[in-house]
Amino acid sequence: MLEMFRRIYESFISPPEVPKGENPLRFGVLGASDIAPMSLILPAKTHPEVVIACVAARDRARAEKYAKKHGIEGVHDTYQDCIYIPLPNSYHYEWAIRAIKAGKHVLLEKPCTSNGPEARRLFESPAVTAPNAPVLLEAFHYTFHPMWQTFMHLIHHDPLAGPVKSAASYFYIPRGYFRTDDIRFRGMLSDSRPVVENVEFRRISKSDHRDKEVEDLEQIDEAVTVTFRSKTGAVGRLDADLCLASSFLGVKMPRMGWPKCVAELEEKDVSDAKGEKLGDGERHFVQRTVTLYNHIGPVIFHSIVVEDRHFIKRETTVVKSWTKKNTIKAYDWLDKSDGRPAGASWSTYRYQLEEFVNRVRGRKGTGVWVEHQSSMDQMAVLDDMYEKGGLKVRPSREIDLVD
Repeated sequence: MLEMFRRIYESFISPPEVPKGENPLRFGVLGASDIAPMSLILPAKTHPEVVIACVAARDRARAEKYAKKHGIEGVHDTYQDCIYIPLPNSYHYEWAIRAIKAGKHVLLEKPCTSNGPEARRLFESPAVTAPNAPVLLEAFHYTFHPMWQTFMHLIHHDPLAGPVKSAASYFYIPRGYFRTDDIRFRGMLSDSRPVVENVEFRRISKSDHRDKEVEDLEQIDEAVTVTFRSKTGAVGRLDADLCLASSFLGVKMPRMGWPKCVAELEEKDVSDAKGEKLGDGERHFVQRTVTLYNHIGPVIFHSIVVEDRHFIKRETTVVKSWTKKNTIKAYDWLDKSDGRPAGASWSTYRYQLEEFVNRVRGRKGTGVWVEHQSSMDQMAVLDDMYEKGGLKVRPSREIDLVD
């Protein structure tokens, strides 16, 4: 318990600041956003190569107040090296492409754009695809944490892992956590995509959208349940709610829900791999289920439960069976033989920042990255989800970009 409180304190309250190097990357924050302190400002304190140099907002007085509160050097109109864009996603395309054309590396909050065509225009822009173009990363922060990479390894690369049969992701926020004017409240689908991305389901077989209690002309989706099916027949499910509540005496009360991802794999014949002695006609099969608890905030607490069901079969008859369970926690890299830096108190955002800086500096890093094609595919799937759920695809803003 004390270790958990230490991680929370060092990650979200008072990170241990480190001396900065001679030539740190200078970041500008575009917008005085609520998420920037957690997603960039605090993680930057523990990175020797990152300085938050300035912040810009439509209201200069607000920007100055924000800069003073978070210890940012100043309020400017230009940025030295990198720009972080945590604006409402309808502004992502415009300001990302402007920054890239100005030669700035861009850390772009998710979702990368408002819709699929807009994502293609961004990532296929000559300014982005040109040789030695600035770095552009969609900030799917959980991807970079050892917890997620361990989860994916157990599903796709472990010797006992068979093909994916089904996968599900559950994400809930208690009712009232977000203000109704919070930009993160304006679109559940746009901020809950892990199972779609990492299992790469594309064809949607079912989508169920729950309407808000009051008429909403802005087509805001506060909750969604979606079922997917892949080309191989695997099934995926997404269940997410930004206003999770229970009714008590006619009053809706906030309710907690545990975020988790569950992957059920098909049976795999491991007879030859294990080299064990079996009876005539017998084969050894393993069916694995992996459950990851709290993929959203793993630095606070998380666990990966691996359940392997073993079967000794003679043709189709099970002659022996047993189950093995193992719980894994990965606050740090389980294998650091390559010297990769890490820390148990690093948040998902801190791990993300490490890889972003590595890419800007031209270093190998861990190799974990959110590829541009993945970002484009995600937005195309989101468009399909909205249409299947009876909502409109998120529109693009009319902008005039001059080269």
